[in-house]
Amino acid sequence: GAKFPIKWTAPEAINYGSFTIKSDVWSFGILLYEIVTYGKIPYPGMSNSDVMVALQRGYRMPRMETCPAELYDIMKTCWKDKAEERPTFDYLQSVLDDFYTATEGQYQQQP
Repeated sequence: GAKFPIKWTAPEAINYGSFTIKSDVWSFGILLYEIVTYGKIPYPGMSNSDVMVALQRGYRMPRMETCPAELYDIMKTCWKDKAEERPTFDYLQSVLDDFYTATEGQYQQQP
C-alpha cells in the first residue's frame, strides 16, 4: 500500500514518484481546502482509489459555499494537471497577500 497521504498528493507523485516543489504546490491547494472547510478531509466520501481514478479523469473538488470564488480560483491553479502550469510559492504568497488585504475587513470581529 501507499506510504503517503493519497488525498494530499499530486497525481504525478502518486503515479510516478515525482515529488517536487510543484507537487508541494498541489498539496498546498489541498491545505487551503482544509482551512476553508475547517479541517474536513478532502474528497469527502471518496476512497483513495476513487480519488486516484477521478483525478486522472480531470475531477477537482468543487467550491464549497464557505469558500470565496477568488480563493477557489487560487486552489484550482494549484491543482493543474501539468505540474509546470502550477504557480510558484512566491506567486501564491503574493496573491494570498493581495487576497488578505482585499478581504481583511470581512474577517475582523464585529463589536
